[in-house]
Amino acid sequence: MESLQPAEQYNAVLLSLLARGDGKERTENAQRAIELVLEMTSRRLKLTSASTKLLVDATARADELPVLLRALSAARENGACRAFAASSLRLPDRPSPSAAASLKPVPADERSSEVTAAFAFTALVLGTLGLEVADVLDFLVGADYDAPPLPLVAATLVAGWAYDRYAQRGEIVATVGRGLSRLFSRDLQRECTTESASFMVGYLLGLPCCAFMPTATRPLDMIAESKEPMSALTGRDGSARLVDRLLIWLLAPVAAEKESFGDLVTSDPSVAANLLSAARRREASLGIDVSAGGWADDPAADEARLRWAFSEARRLLQRYSGMREELQEQMVAGVSVGDCVVLIEERCKNQWGMI
Repeated sequence: MESLQPAEQYNAVLLSLLARGDGKERTENAQRAIELVLEMTSRRLKLTSASTKLLVDATARADELPVLLRALSAARENGACRAFAASSLRLPDRPSPSAAASLKPVPADERSSEVTAAFAFTALVLGTLGLEVADVLDFLVGADYDAPPLPLVAATLVAGWAYDRYAQRGEIVATVGRGLSRLFSRDLQRECTTESASFMVGYLLGLPCCAFMPTATRPLDMIAESKEPMSALTGRDGSARLVDRLLIWLLAPVAAEKESFGDLVTSDPSVAANLLSAARRREASLGIDVSAGGWADDPAADEARLRWAFSEARRLLQRYSGMREELQEQMVAGVSVGDCVVLIEERCKNQWGMI
């Protein structure tokens, strides 16, 4: 150790500290590592990519988001995570009513009807097959089962397909297909498309929940736990607008999936509206101004706000489309949270004027 430069010594200690322990010991090591990073910053010593990766991986736990926020904030102050809550990434002002009306609406969520249609179709097919098999083998059980004739079944299917094809433009088959996909299939590319969009947008906006599945309640708990440091990090001039940032993060996977696949299977657009409603109900206990940014408290304003957040998510995804695609490829390969952070930082290193 004595032969190493000071920065190398600190990074070696960090690597050793973060690479061992589990459970409570791991949490304590992560806390000590954060203090060590702050000490490095005070001495103008830089974190390496390997140390940054391990620091994030050691603190990325869904039940300890304040610890992850401290780690990312410390790394940001050190210069290793400059893209996290990028200071020049400011939210635009609330659009005028006419401008908001011209924005694309948030895609509708039809998962309930799709799953219901898939269940009904599956039950119908299995029931028909069961009757046909019972009709053939009824002599084994000494009972008499009457199944519909196969020609009648075939004719009914053809008639149903023709009706859907020419009268409904294939919507029934498409609905059943999406429902079956939700129930029985897993599309890794689609999942990684939505996860990469959520991660990248959340990270750039300064949300420590970026590494986890979007929900309508956990982000509000995070605000309750870490409102002050998050506000200081994302809006030193009082413009943090944490609820707006959460809405953009929640709608980023929706925008990415809609753009890439044309429909929604993995992402859930209703989560953003549910979060906004929950934030208004808990406004007093959260201690935040849900209307920050000039938003009114009425259904029409909420719809415009969701349109605006969806538009902002689309804008960020288009601006950093190359980085999101590379992040998606890494996620398909199975990288860790820390690897994703390092990738974003490396891609943004020479693009500070664009953030």
